[in-house]
Amino acid sequence: MNGKLLDTNVIIRYIKDESGLDDIFEEEHLYFSSITFGELLFGAECSMRKEENASVYKEFCSELEEIKADSVISPYYAKIKAQLKADGHPIPDNDIWIAACAMANNLTVVTADSHFSFIKEISIENR
Repeated sequence: MNGKLLDTNVIIRYIKDESGLDDIFEEEHLYFSSITFGELLFGAECSMRKEENASVYKEFCSELEEIKADSVISPYYAKIKAQLKADGHPIPDNDIWIAACAMANNLTVVTADSHFSFIKEISIENR
């Protein structure tokens, strides 16, 4: 599989119509992870416009392909987390899951989070 796995922050920025992201969405193979979807829905749940924001996120994600964090992804998560621990570079668990989804499927992570650079086994596009 080739393509780009969109991190939560990139999806939110695109939905908010921030400039400089349109070219990403010209790609044919765009994906999101089930972890990202959970983060989006958490953000909606904590907002003043819960249903409206959840609806926007659901509609947006319905246009992309989902990568599920499952038992196939779990060994990648374990490998990445162990390596980060050994290197002394802890990052949020959700981002490790997102990286594991990318690693297992040979996808590039599109993100604004610089800590993904500690994970040498994945390709990153910083936005």
